[in-house]
This record gives sequence, structure tokens and C-alpha cells, in this order.
Amino acid sequence: MPKANIRHRARIAALQALFELDATDHDLDAVMKRRLEEEQLPSDASEFFRQLVVGAWERRNEIDAVIVRAAPTWPLHQMPGVDKAILRIAIYELLFKTEEKAPVKAVINEAVELAKHFGSESSGRFVNGVLGSVVSQYS
Repeated sequence: MPKANIRHRARIAALQALFELDATDHDLDAVMKRRLEEEQLPSDASEFFRQLVVGAWERRNEIDAVIVRAAPTWPLHQMPGVDKAILRIAIYELLFKTEEKAPVKAVINEAVELAKHFGSESSGRFVNGVLGSVVSQYS
């Protein structure tokens, strides 16, 4: 299976884990363990999944501040959970992930695809607009 496809599966699993963590008070390690058992990802994709979930979750306050600056008309608490989880993953990858950085365009395209697939009708445009704003503000 191509590396991009495996990373896509890891991002989907990360989206599901972050959505659950945000909506519940479940334990981070327990959520990740369950997702990895269900997904059966190869070891490199499992590691990528862990980096995304732990990185985005531990830095969510910093990431959320970036989202608020990039989408000032959308209060964070009113944002759909799926969109918020997708943005947290993408912003973590764009601004905070230091090793094996994916190209900016690839991160944004992946986030938009996830938003179109898992979010509402307008999620793809919303995620694309927020990430475009983030890239222009922070690059």
C-alpha cells in the first residue's frame, strides 16, 4: 500500500481519536490503544498516528489560539467537532511537527479531503479557508 494511503488512514484514525477525546473525558492512552487495535495500521503509520494525536492533543490550547485567530467569526465552542479535530491535526502538522514534515499543500489537501468526507457540506471550504489563513499568517 502506498505511503500516502497509509498516512491517510492514520489521519482518519487520528481524527476519530481527537474527536472522541474532545467530546468525552476518555483517557488519551486508552483511546489511542483502541483506535490502533481497530485500525491495524503498519508500525510506521501507527507511529505517525501517535505523533498526530499526542502532538495535537497536548498542544491543543496553542493550536486552538491559532484557529481563533484564523477564523475570528467562528467561536471555537460553536465549531463542529469534526472540523475542529481536522484543523487541530493539520495545524499541528503545519506549525508544530518537526520531524518528517509533509509538504504544506499535502497537509491542506488531506485536511480538506477529510472535511469533505467526514464533515458537513461546507466543511471542506471552511477548513481550506482557515488553513489558508494560517499558512499566510505563519509563513
